[in-house]
Amino acid sequence: MEFYHSLKAQNNIFNITRIYLLYTFILDVSFIYMAADSTNLIIVESPSKARTLKRYLGDNYQIEASVGHIRDLPKSDLGVDIENNFKPTYVAAEDKAKVISQLKKLMKNAATLYLATDPDREGEAIAWHLTEILNPSIPVKRLVFHEITKKAIQESFDHTRDIDKSLVGAQEARRILDRLWGYQVSQKLWYNVKGGLSAGRVQSPSIKIVVDREKERAKFKEGEYWSITAQFDSKGNNFESRLKEVESHKIAIGKDFGKETGVLTKSDLLALDESRATKLVEAFSKSSWLVSKIEQKPATQNPYPPFITSTLQQEGIRKLKMSSQQVMRTAQHLYEEGYITYMRTDSISLSSEALNASRNAIKKLYGTEFLPDKPRVFKSKVKNAQEAHEAIRPAGSTFQSPKDVQGNLKELEWKLYDLIWKRTLASQMKSAKLLKTNVEISDGNAIFDAKGKVIEFPGFLKVYVEDIDDPGKEKDDKESLLPPMNEGESVSATEFTPNQHFTKPSPRYTEASLVKELEELGIGRPSTYAAIMGNIQQRGYVRKVKGALIPTFTAYAVVQFLERYFTDMVNLQYTASLEDTLDAISRSEMKSDEFLGYFYFGQNSTPGLQALLDSEFDKDQSRTIMELKDENDETIAVKIGR
Repeated sequence: MEFYHSLKAQNNIFNITRIYLLYTFILDVSFIYMAADSTNLIIVESPSKARTLKRYLGDNYQIEASVGHIRDLPKSDLGVDIENNFKPTYVAAEDKAKVISQLKKLMKNAATLYLATDPDREGEAIAWHLTEILNPSIPVKRLVFHEITKKAIQESFDHTRDIDKSLVGAQEARRILDRLWGYQVSQKLWYNVKGGLSAGRVQSPSIKIVVDREKERAKFKEGEYWSITAQFDSKGNNFESRLKEVESHKIAIGKDFGKETGVLTKSDLLALDESRATKLVEAFSKSSWLVSKIEQKPATQNPYPPFITSTLQQEGIRKLKMSSQQVMRTAQHLYEEGYITYMRTDSISLSSEALNASRNAIKKLYGTEFLPDKPRVFKSKVKNAQEAHEAIRPAGSTFQSPKDVQGNLKELEWKLYDLIWKRTLASQMKSAKLLKTNVEISDGNAIFDAKGKVIEFPGFLKVYVEDIDDPGKEKDDKESLLPPMNEGESVSATEFTPNQHFTKPSPRYTEASLVKELEELGIGRPSTYAAIMGNIQQRGYVRKVKGALIPTFTAYAVVQFLERYFTDMVNLQYTASLEDTLDAISRSEMKSDEFLGYFYFGQNSTPGLQALLDSEFDKDQSRTIMELKDENDETIAVKIGR
């Protein structure tokens, strides 16, 4: 009897298990094949995103691409009714007629329209424009996901929402602002400076930043100084050091010289010339040297946060030698193919799912000694950062390793994925433990200084090290491996070398450093930086030479004209404040027509754009970039245009 009851219980457990498995299978299949009668239409922006969605939703869903924006302000007209609360006039893009016709046709047989455009202002605006032009009579639902995975798509179906009108309003306010600013001011540039020129809310300050740096470099006066390096030997181990002090005077280095004067900025420093350096070398060769001081300090280096749009661009430029536009195009493709999360974000936070995936990968690949007790939480220091989304990371609850995906991706795609994967894991690893050593060698009259750094525990450095834009910055604080020494120990000098140096101007901007500057100033949004980097080069304002951005005469003329007649357009603080206001509109804290009214008509004693457009312009002065004197003391004007 006991055997009978036991067998019966086992059968019950087996049946319950079978029912549960069948239930979960039905749930799974119902997600993939819900609305199997093809009565649901999903619209996304791109064909590649549509193809990826089809992998999860099956053939019973009709998934179509709008191929970007479906309508916009007219190209040949202002398209804004200024006297009617800045009401915009939108027109369908000429190349979208077939797309619109196809979408309308498909919608006739659909029970529900799902709008799965990107999860940002532009995506929300595209979704709204689709409803305006398609005029659906069926239910419309907004699908939002930040990665294209089965789980994320299922959750988006579980949490559909209406179109966010505040986000749409913020995007529309930006578009109208940019049209008023760019369209009307550009016309003044055409007439007064040169045809075909353009101005823009983010473009113009970007050009000014590059021009201002070039002006700073033009004012630079070179300063000459000398240094002395020494090779010392301790118990058969050679190490290099640099002269730090002579007769209680510290030796001047490059940063101690004025950039516009080329002379020392501090009177208590000693600037060596060739003669003095040579004499000191002769004297040092006759001296006896002792280790006079040893300082050792433990140091901790913390990992960098995961990527946001701007930092991904910066590192893609530095490490992979890509342009901003290449980085964003490649990241867009990785997102649409389901490899990474959405790439337009300024949030450095990671979801609990991503934190678990990171920690599991670290534990598996590097061991528990590289895993901190708790997940790291980062807080943004960037002006105007919005924390709505996640950072850029590998998609899914289990990150695919670069090795796993290498066969599926093109070379640059794989390199960028590898960069994102490494940065994400590194952000959740233990800090690096360093031991910094400073050794002073003295003969009683002079002091040589040697700096060393030992990595006692690599931590996150085992996976990722961030690049810098100006490698020359670190030369004065060069660190090397030092042999073990004791204070009072005698060391022998094997060589003294005098070295000639010249001070250097501030480096020209690169795409990476300009993106960083714009981000820190709070000008524009990271999602626009790649387009700006492309525009300022394609429109002839900036040339890229060996990675450096060099302004053209046209750039000088445009900045000069804007500084003279449209000061706010190139006022970096004012431009950043506009970004604050536009963000306030997206939070429904301000009405867009009120803001546009202040901008265009002015407020109190502050003139608006309209008053500036009505100014009198000196055409000849606007075209003159600089004036020079010839050998007869006659003035030669350098002008742009005809």
